[in-house]
Amino acid sequence: MKKLILYFISALILAGCCSSNTDVCAAKPERKVAVQMYTFRLFTLEESIPMLKSAGITNLGLTAGQDISKKYPKLRISPKMNAEQKAFLKKLIADNGCKIVSFGVTGAKDEAGVKELCAFAKEMGIPLLLTEAPASQMPAWEKYCAEYGVEMAIHNHARDNKNNNYYDPNVVKNMIAPYSHIYACPDNGHWSRAGIDTVYGYKILEGKIKAVHIKDQKEFGNPKNQCVPFGTGQLDMKGILAELDRQGFDGYYIIEYEAEWDNPLPSVAKCAEYLRAN
Repeated sequence: MKKLILYFISALILAGCCSSNTDVCAAKPERKVAVQMYTFRLFTLEESIPMLKSAGITNLGLTAGQDISKKYPKLRISPKMNAEQKAFLKKLIADNGCKIVSFGVTGAKDEAGVKELCAFAKEMGIPLLLTEAPASQMPAWEKYCAEYGVEMAIHNHARDNKNNNYYDPNVVKNMIAPYSHIYACPDNGHWSRAGIDTVYGYKILEGKIKAVHIKDQKEFGNPKNQCVPFGTGQLDMKGILAELDRQGFDGYYIIEYEAEWDNPLPSVAKCAEYLRAN
């Protein structure tokens, strides 16, 4: 009987503790932080990796918009790389203890190009390809992603993109719904430029978000891209993170800081620290 009473008292104490301090009962999720390397497009990949490592970042969203190394002038990541160049890239990543989390935004003209990209992703250890592929290509992407063991996610720009209307999360949701290897990688900075609230967009795409390109913006709804360190702009960053936590999102938070091109590292480091702390 005494043991039962002690158990009951302990339970009451724990319940009170939980109500006053949620960290005791539910630990904050550890966010997987990465950087979209287009952020460092004025530097080679080889130059920018040590910068990111100094900020504790080793997860990379590769892009064809960045040169790989001064050893190979004007060489960009693509399936057209030769064996020597691919080996150099693999070694660069491995020697620095880095991890490739995505590649893109990329695309293909036809089904053969889709197959080529998926085969390249498998060869290079790229788990996720980011595209703005047309709806007509979805069956091909589903087919070759399954064949090569990779995944594809639709990325969006803003309303000024004349190639598609993927800024509308409803369009993306309906297009990718039938497929099991095709997801979304929403860019909330471009949503802001289009006047679309991030939490609203995430709710629409719930269950299909594989990764996020995440930004804060100086002014919500301004069509210009105005990246600022997380928590200093008009976007509700804490509400945005809370929504992803509610959904159980366990993908990568890929920081894409499209400003301060000559020296983006200080602001990128601030963004990374914000993600780790909130």
